[in-house]
Amino acid sequence: MPTSKRLGAPLTVMFALIIAIVAFAAPANAAPYTTAPTTSVSNQTPTAGSSLTFCGSGFQAGETVAITLDNGTKYPSVVADASGSFCTVIVLGASLSGTHTLTATGLTSGLTSSTVIQILGASASSGTTGGLAFTGATVIGIGVLGGLLLLGGSAMVFADRRRKAKA
Repeated sequence: MPTSKRLGAPLTVMFALIIAIVAFAAPANAAPYTTAPTTSVSNQTPTAGSSLTFCGSGFQAGETVAITLDNGTKYPSVVADASGSFCTVIVLGASLSGTHTLTATGLTSGLTSSTVIQILGASASSGTTGGLAFTGATVIGIGVLGGLLLLGGSAMVFADRRRKAKA
């Protein structure tokens, strides 16, 4: 068998696998970088009818921020300072109980952040909306496939050398 055919077949197979990898790769995309606003409360386990301090940061400077409770209660809006932060006192209703979410929404930017409170109960966790941007395809599968292709190519080279040594 001519040398060109012996080398051509493995190279053709490797080239086809590389083309398949490229064809199934997902495009990379990322959202524009923005700082997610955060909120916090002075007491995450208040009693019904008590007051707490609700603070936020990461909003636009001078932006009006609406504050709502997940049961539909709306509190007076506040204006963020020059650094995009605010603090206000919230008075809870006397009949509230259980787990509730306080949400701050920037009326200009539309940015939101929420904090969970447990009224008359155990502690609750706080969280913010948002997350990390998706920046591309998962690389583990592609990396494993690349490693297998390298191993397969190496095995073909060594197999070809063994044939030449026996001949």
